[in-house]
Amino acid sequence: MCVLVALRSLPGVLCLAANRDERTNRPWQPPQLLLEDPPVFGGRDLVAGGSWLAVNLTARLVVGVSNARLRAPAGERSRGELVVTLAREAGLADAAALLGELDLARYGPFNLLLADPRELWTATNAPLPLLRREEERAIAIGNDLLTTPSRRVTEVQMAAGALAGQGYGEVLDAFAGLLADHRGLDPLCRHGHGYGTVCSTLVALSSAGVLEYRFASGPPCTTAFVELALPPSPPPRH
Repeated sequence: MCVLVALRSLPGVLCLAANRDERTNRPWQPPQLLLEDPPVFGGRDLVAGGSWLAVNLTARLVVGVSNARLRAPAGERSRGELVVTLAREAGLADAAALLGELDLARYGPFNLLLADPRELWTATNAPLPLLRREEERAIAIGNDLLTTPSRRVTEVQMAAGALAGQGYGEVLDAFAGLLADHRGLDPLCRHGHGYGTVCSTLVALSSAGVLEYRFASGPPCTTAFVELALPPSPPPRH
């Protein structure tokens, strides 16, 4: 399953993990600077455009997306385009406001995560548009309907919540293990015929900027995470 996991591990620190599940022959590029002003950093999809996970380095804003069901059909507009559109906003509040203005029915079914070091929000358009602020310190979303998460997603959220209070390095190490998990009929790391987990991302973020950004360019069970060098984070705009 595509999975996004976010945890406010310490006050003012956000840790995030993501597996991207996709057709193995679908072309993509690893994380890079997608926009220069504002600086938005993330992977690039070369078919529909946009990204599955993007970080606004100025706003300290992270946006990630998954299909609302496995192999959900494309919509009139790209879910990845929506990620970049939201990530370029001046902050989480502006991104959430924009979500309320867009016609979300034009996009394929999606689950979305909006997060900064202080708040976590989730959104979906399946079956109807929904945007909500999450009060839990840990959140996980997958391909299930946002309102009825699977047992597997619930287990991942509980595992992430148990890491609260730990430093971001320890949390990212634990998240790497979660992303590589093959247990059960609905594993987080998938290996299928022509479809599976094609890459993974780990991010730690604070109000000062990105603390750490790790990327695995293949399945996390067999591919080492590499820490990426990001452009300098400009100060937040007020």
